[in-house]
Amino acid sequence: MQRRTLIQSLFAWVSLQGSRLRAQTATFPGKHESALKALAATVLPESLGRAGTDSVALQFVRWVQEYRAGAEMQTGYGSTRIRYKPASPAAIYLDQLDQLSSGALAQSSIAARRLKIAEVFQAANIRDLPPVPDGAHIASDLMTFYFQTSEANDIAYLAAIGKDKCRTLKDCGNIPTALKKVTANAQL
Repeated sequence: MQRRTLIQSLFAWVSLQGSRLRAQTATFPGKHESALKALAATVLPESLGRAGTDSVALQFVRWVQEYRAGAEMQTGYGSTRIRYKPASPAAIYLDQLDQLSSGALAQSSIAARRLKIAEVFQAANIRDLPPVPDGAHIASDLMTFYFQTSEANDIAYLAAIGKDKCRTLKDCGNIPTALKKVTANAQL
């Protein structure tokens, strides 16, 4: 009986901690929405246009707000180890947006902003984009978030491939339809 009470108390405490974490991420990006959109316009492909990069920034906001620390992650093919998501990077992102607002994003030209962000990556020892956003830096996580999407894959290949989208067996042998033209206002 005591063991059951202990386990119930532990679950209640973990549940309370989880609700606190969710409450913290709900304020992301807070006063930094314009900085996040400026960051997206700086680090994402210009061919998306400002409307496209703003759309990606808002999708990233939703991803951060819906992030659940401790959630079980996919194990991957051939792997038996169960992994869990770490704590939400929202608080770190807010600090980094503060720094970027007064540093890299304060530059007047996009080239100067990109140069400053490259320096930030070098200082943070970020050499490659991770397979999934890992909390190392908001700029690299935003880029990873976008470049892992089906839409980014389609634009890269100029074809409607639909990566990670379900297709029927009947359609699996068909060559993907070529994209007509990637415009400056491409919507995701």
